[in-house]
Amino acid sequence: MGINLDIEPQKFTAIVGASGSGKSTLLHCMAGLDKPTSGNVYLDDMDIYTLNDTKLSEIRRHEFGFIFQSYNLIPVINVYNNIILPVSLDSKKEDKKYIDELINKLGLESQVKKFPNELSGGQQQRVAIARALANKPSVILRMSLQEI
Repeated sequence: MGINLDIEPQKFTAIVGASGSGKSTLLHCMAGLDKPTSGNVYLDDMDIYTLNDTKLSEIRRHEFGFIFQSYNLIPVINVYNNIILPVSLDSKKEDKKYIDELINKLGLESQVKKFPNELSGGQQQRVAIARALANKPSVILRMSLQEI
């Protein structure tokens, strides 16, 4: 079965379907986490699977923000460092004003020095959202295992 899917900029798009229908596989392929067995995945006009592994990794870090169901926070670093992790991976200095805005909008001001295990589930989710937004990505993907 072939899929042609265009996702418009500045739009919210949900992928829904029965368990085992390929939702997660589709999202993983779209994000460059898994290579499709056939076909192409384009970000703007670039087929991301024509890139070498290093460039594909850069595209994932710069263009995609991921919010995983399990949050994937790093337990040995504090909230602030979890949030700026995508920026740090590129050895860049974070946009402190932007990061502070994210922290404030997500109500995490009093949590920045805490470690993930000191947070509630909702607070951990907000940290994961802030981390997904830290690099100002083109695409944000919420990876969920929830079934309909």
